[in-house]
Amino acid sequence: MRFVPGKGAVFTSSDREFALGVRVRGQIRHTTEAPKSGAARQAFEIRRARVVLAGHAFGGDNTFKMELGLSPADLGVSDNLSDDPDDRLPRRAALLDLYFEFRHLRDLTVRVGQYKLPSNRQRVVSSGNLQLVDRSILNPEFTLDRDLALDLRSRDLFGLDLLRYYLGVAIARGRDSRGFDDFAMMYFARLEVLPFGLFRDYTEVDFERDARVRASVGATYAFIDNSRGLRRPGDAAPADGGTTDNHLLIADAIVKCAGISLSTEVAYRRGRRNVVAATPTSITPPRNGWGGMVQAGYLFGFAPLELAARYGFVRGLGVTSIGGHEELGGGVSWYLHEHPYKLQADVFRLWEDRISDGDLVVRVQLQASL
Repeated sequence: MRFVPGKGAVFTSSDREFALGVRVRGQIRHTTEAPKSGAARQAFEIRRARVVLAGHAFGGDNTFKMELGLSPADLGVSDNLSDDPDDRLPRRAALLDLYFEFRHLRDLTVRVGQYKLPSNRQRVVSSGNLQLVDRSILNPEFTLDRDLALDLRSRDLFGLDLLRYYLGVAIARGRDSRGFDDFAMMYFARLEVLPFGLFRDYTEVDFERDARVRASVGATYAFIDNSRGLRRPGDAAPADGGTTDNHLLIADAIVKCAGISLSTEVAYRRGRRNVVAATPTSITPPRNGWGGMVQAGYLFGFAPLELAARYGFVRGLGVTSIGGHEELGGGVSWYLHEHPYKLQADVFRLWEDRISDGDLVVRVQLQASL
């Protein structure tokens, strides 16, 4: 047994054929919202409370991960004092991830289970490895999120220290899938190119402060056949009760150098509604639109302190049910022990038409991972 900061207690058998890591991570957050009109309000919550079990069995090439989300937000509790009893009850199972990965072939690794699908980079990056308090407004609109899936992938295609790929199919019911369904599925593919070699590109901060430029560029395509949600599987169904065929395209990139990190994402979605029993005036339009974000940070060399800023937007295209949203803000992070132990604060302006009419949001968050 040994303790690894950020990975928890790790138990390994004497022959190294079996290993189990046990980790606990929590985030305590205070949020102040000051709308353009109306009184300011606050929220003090345990934003995330996670327990992770991960390791390998019967050899190092057979890996597994199980992650539980135990906070009210993880379980889907909207408001524990609401007059609506549905807001006070958990709406989701505690199980976030459970998957197995078989890495016997470098170029043909198999993953099966429930996990975050390889869509936009910032969504796949752990919520514990962000350089601002939370993700951009692009994520809730365009990400694929979690689903029951099976995919083929490679962490280092052809051993070139240059390429990664993901190719798979999902049941298209979202998190907590259970029960029988038809054969309308989700199909996804992603390719990543790292022109200067592999590096830690799924964490946003440049803790290495290497003077060499490191970069990773990725692109994702997904087709969701007969999705019950307008955005993705797992969303609430539209009022007309129909389904949507969605095509989703995402491109993203991250660059790191000497403490500087720069990341950007662009997403585009086009959907076609499938409605059987509805009049034309009652059909909900698809969520056709696009969005983007750019984010930059600088980690000082003389102290574990980072300044970061981000601009993001979501806009509808054509006949759509998406409204325009934008965000602009920045924050500061104090890394007492990199991501496993940090204190973060950020300030954002969120608006629809004019920035001067937007709401102000201030967040402070403490994270510890044991």
